[in-house]
Amino acid sequence: MRHKAKQIILFLILITIIGIVTACSSTEVAAPEQTAEKAPPEVSAFQVSNLAINPSEVNPGVEVIIAAEVTNTSVAEDNYTAKLRIDNVSEESLPSFRYLNEVTIDAGVSRLLSFIVSKNTPATYKVTWGERNGEFVVVKPDESIEPSNPKSITPKFTRAPDFTGVDVVTNERISLSQFSGSIVLLNFVNYGCNPSVNQVVSAQLLAIKELTKQRDDFIPLSIFCGCCPPSALRDFAEENDLSWSWILDTDNSIVPQYGRYLRKYGYPTLIFIDKEQNIREVAGYSNVPALSAQIDEI
Repeated sequence: MRHKAKQIILFLILITIIGIVTACSSTEVAAPEQTAEKAPPEVSAFQVSNLAINPSEVNPGVEVIIAAEVTNTSVAEDNYTAKLRIDNVSEESLPSFRYLNEVTIDAGVSRLLSFIVSKNTPATYKVTWGERNGEFVVVKPDESIEPSNPKSITPKFTRAPDFTGVDVVTNERISLSQFSGSIVLLNFVNYGCNPSVNQVVSAQLLAIKELTKQRDDFIPLSIFCGCCPPSALRDFAEENDLSWSWILDTDNSIVPQYGRYLRKYGYPTLIFIDKEQNIREVAGYSNVPALSAQIDEI
């Protein structure tokens, strides 16, 4: 009996030891599972919105400005590199890509970024930037956009389409028709989207300002595409004492009416309108002497 009792005791001790070892093994396996359940560190995210393509229709070789607003939706500052694709091909070789490479955007902040693109082959080009899509069209050059026929004894001029917009400096409503009886220098420009465009546009605007000092027989009127930040326009106008009307084409209702002229020159495009509101001449960037000579002809 004593021998049998010892066997029972030894058996119970063995089972206890096995239970302890199993419990320890279970604890060691569970530890990595607890570590894996920890939340990963939060990563930054960017949202692309308000994609704008201007002009949307151009002649071969004319520059198109592709702009969008990029927002850092994370809780930390981070670097953003725009990934623009045209017809599903990356455009990292664009001259303006370096300008957009590694742009730092603070948490919760939006920045307006842009590319300048030009294509030589007539076609419709599909644009993809982040989750946004758009397109622009390269058309064959149209020689019929010239406002007059020099061979005609009685030149036939194109009537300038009327429009109404809000002056971003004064908040007044401005219409082209209110300037009937005066020569109007209608200039389509883009400012605040891209540094290289800012340079040529600012030079054009300052040339117009210089011309207003030399003569008072014309009225400048500037139209800006809807992607331009109003604050950038106001600041530039006030800093340079540009006193004429500046209209931001927010709803893209004015630019399409003059699209056939913009597609030839892009930004800037200058349209000379006579006292009867007829388009007399269309030009790209022009210096002060060229501007003055054209007004003399009108």
